[in-house]
Amino acid sequence: MRPTLAYLLVGLLLACIPAGADFEDVTADSGLDSVDSGPMTIWASYGPGVAWGDYDQDGDLDVFLTARFDHLGQETAELLGYQQISEIPEGHSDQEALLTNSTGQSHLMENLGDGTFVDVSDQVGVGSSNVTTLGATWVDFDGDGDVDLYLSNYGRADLINPYGSGETNQMFMNNNGTFQDVTTETRLGNPGHSSASVWADYDNDGDMDCYSLNFGMVDEYTGQARRESNILYRNDGDSNGDGIPEFSDQTAEADVFGQSDSPSNDFETLIGPSLQITVTAPANPSTQVSLPPGISNSPEGSGMSWAAVWADVDGDGWQDLFVASDFGMSPLYLNNRDGTFDLMTVPMSMDIQGTGMGAHAADIDSDGDLDLCQSNFGPNYLWINQGDSFSEDAGEVGINTNILVNWDCHFFDYDLDGDMDLWFGVGRINQYISNQYNSLYRNDGDIDGDGFLDFTDVSTELGIAGSNKTMGAALADYDNDGDLDIMMAHSDRSVMLWRNTAVEDGSGGWLKVRLHGVENGSNSHGIGCLVKVFLEDETILMQQAYAGDGFLGSSDPAIFFGLGDQSIDHVEVIWSTGYTQTIEDVQVNSVLDVEEELPPAVTDFSAYILGIMSLGLILLLWPLLQRNS
Repeated sequence: MRPTLAYLLVGLLLACIPAGADFEDVTADSGLDSVDSGPMTIWASYGPGVAWGDYDQDGDLDVFLTARFDHLGQETAELLGYQQISEIPEGHSDQEALLTNSTGQSHLMENLGDGTFVDVSDQVGVGSSNVTTLGATWVDFDGDGDVDLYLSNYGRADLINPYGSGETNQMFMNNNGTFQDVTTETRLGNPGHSSASVWADYDNDGDMDCYSLNFGMVDEYTGQARRESNILYRNDGDSNGDGIPEFSDQTAEADVFGQSDSPSNDFETLIGPSLQITVTAPANPSTQVSLPPGISNSPEGSGMSWAAVWADVDGDGWQDLFVASDFGMSPLYLNNRDGTFDLMTVPMSMDIQGTGMGAHAADIDSDGDLDLCQSNFGPNYLWINQGDSFSEDAGEVGINTNILVNWDCHFFDYDLDGDMDLWFGVGRINQYISNQYNSLYRNDGDIDGDGFLDFTDVSTELGIAGSNKTMGAALADYDNDGDLDIMMAHSDRSVMLWRNTAVEDGSGGWLKVRLHGVENGSNSHGIGCLVKVFLEDETILMQQAYAGDGFLGSSDPAIFFGLGDQSIDHVEVIWSTGYTQTIEDVQVNSVLDVEEELPPAVTDFSAYILGIMSLGLILLLWPLLQRNS
């Protein structure tokens, strides 16, 4: 064969192979490697976390990074040469080191739009030292169009004297780029050992409500744990005219405590008795450790909540709630549309014990309903929505069959080929676990025709497997090019920003949808609203917007679709009012800004008929009235 012909054939072959996607480490050039979140730890820290939001409304996403700290003090004590914290003498200088490592720093980093970030914490009033902030969520809680910041603060892991050892959460209201602490006014100061918050309009009244999660406490060294209840805060609007909405505690009314026990009073959390964690060798390797029976197998949850996700899993237009619980079952609550929820863990076939740490939702099999991921200490769970129940298909599709400590999980189409891939952030949890590696599972579709999706872990190939302890992670299009980038926060090194090259590599078409609620409406970013993209080949892609997701994360509020090589027929947005808005003539590779279209006025036929009858009666009686006059 002539060389020129061989080159031609090779060129044609390469042209038939779809373009790939890659991730590029841009941390050093971004300035984010200078962020100091607190003392580095090999295994002790639960943080840092990552929250993306455009706080200054300049069109690009800024990032809030939470703290890193030794929550127990045990790792610090070991580094100082002690077997136990109790061995450190009172008044000894090593006590100061223990105190120093018990808190960390949080930072607000402004995106300058050129790929770099600068710390603006001091000038805007958020981000500080000596804090135990684990989770952060950007949300427009007051409906004025800009994003506000809710911080989930942990406190101290004091299993001996637990009451009062939690730290009060904080609500910061955005006032044109500076922040005001309005925790007292809003009554959002969850006093517990908080991990995260997720927000949605669960009662469909047009404003943002908050589910605030508490993890409780675990001593990895002694195997002792105390569980703690969560709080559901309902946004009641600004009733006193001070410009700040007030929230009420609706946890008891909704019965969504995340465990079987509940506190006596509103705005309080119930800290349970000290329990022994049992190391097991179960048939289910996702339960490497367990709480005592009656708690670990309770469908109401273990009371040790790391993450949650609001998602309309039954398709009735109302947000349901899934809570990732450690050392037990992760409860599913279905919304009754009247402020109450039904516990459906058992009826929906989700009563499988695990060690839940992260949660997310997406329609991964493109069948028109939302599926769930749950990260575990051990093989993860992929909950496939079957309509009236869920099947756990992780083993069938080959997702993470190894014993890994999985923290974050997120669905997203990293390669823009039109289907959802699945990311897991992985890291150590105690001194007995070796280094572990992140996973990104590429969705290859049902290759062998057995009815199950097939996945391939491409994290090593893409360079993002790493060997650090990845804690919080969140997704955002920080460079506004149309694909989702990853920010990873580590306990043993600085944060890392990975830029997705899918768009520039020509991997596939894309669509970025940004939702804008009605003027003066509280759900200004369309949180919880479904977006459906109808493609020319009749495929329907569906996703929703979130405020709080994954593990210690808050991702881009925009909704991203990979389109492969397909064109768009039309787009539908299902608003929380129940109204479906249709958008025609949507271009591939574009940003679609959707202004909420209010439902058409409904004619009150009963009033109309009553008016006609009244008029007829007047005409009938008019001659009589004239004679009497």
